[in-house]
Amino acid sequence: MAEDVRTVLVGIDGGGTGTRLRLAALDGTILGAGQGGPANIATDAECGWRSVRDALDQAMAQAGLSPEACRLVAGAGLAGAEVPGAGARFMALPAIFAHIDIVTDAYTSCVGAHGGRDGAIVAAGTGTVGYAIAGGQVRRVGGWGFPQGDEGSGAWIGLEAVRLMLRAGDGRASRTALTDSIRALVAADGGDPMTWAVGLPPAGFARLVPLVVAAAGRGDGQAQALLARAGGEIDGLLAALLDGDGFQDLSCCLLGGLAGVLRPYLSAWSQGCLSEPQGGAVEGALVLAGRLHAATTG
Repeated sequence: MAEDVRTVLVGIDGGGTGTRLRLAALDGTILGAGQGGPANIATDAECGWRSVRDALDQAMAQAGLSPEACRLVAGAGLAGAEVPGAGARFMALPAIFAHIDIVTDAYTSCVGAHGGRDGAIVAAGTGTVGYAIAGGQVRRVGGWGFPQGDEGSGAWIGLEAVRLMLRAGDGRASRTALTDSIRALVAADGGDPMTWAVGLPPAGFARLVPLVVAAAGRGDGQAQALLARAGGEIDGLLAALLDGDGFQDLSCCLLGGLAGVLRPYLSAWSQGCLSEPQGGAVEGALVLAGRLHAATTG
């Protein structure tokens, strides 16, 4: 290798809605960052490749680096990486990096949250998933997608709120501030309660979560009960995740956009298991990039 070629670590967090990328020197100094579009390589590997490429171009420009003068070693947490064949489809596209380790975004989130050490996470956002790493073994709980899974997630909470609104409309449940606010939003969208939610994507249902949280804060019993049910689902994910030899003593972090919303609704046992995350998925991906660099340089 020419002496003027510089090794640069690349950490990639590619999710279903967007991609974040960070460049770092071998001593950990951050050199640049970039963003791209969706990177679910199970549903569209080419789109994921373009998103990573766009984010890398931004970061390289910010850092003032030339690809020809760099050996890029990447750790990539990409949505859909656990689906058979997804990683191979991504790798079949034109090479961007000298070396890359592709794992799920849950894996990099877990590594980042625990600073590269063993640990567990429950991520609660538009979807939900539990993930744990212990002694080289991994365990995943949930994360099966909406509507067949993702219980306790923003999408699940939104769907349950719609169901409450419909039941209240025909007298099977009491009308409350929550059900009235959902009905008002549907009307403002120009929709009919019968059809508004048909074909709505998970993010569309998750859009209703602020209405649930606001109603709960005003003492709406239905909204509080719904958030308590969501908290119970997170309890269940955590209990299953930590069940079994090697996993039961792991520290666990609650991550995602709903972490702050749902934490008060968790059981005392769950709350006692939780610790504050040390970093995020990009930091976890950079840890993997550093390990890959060490492995490929002997």
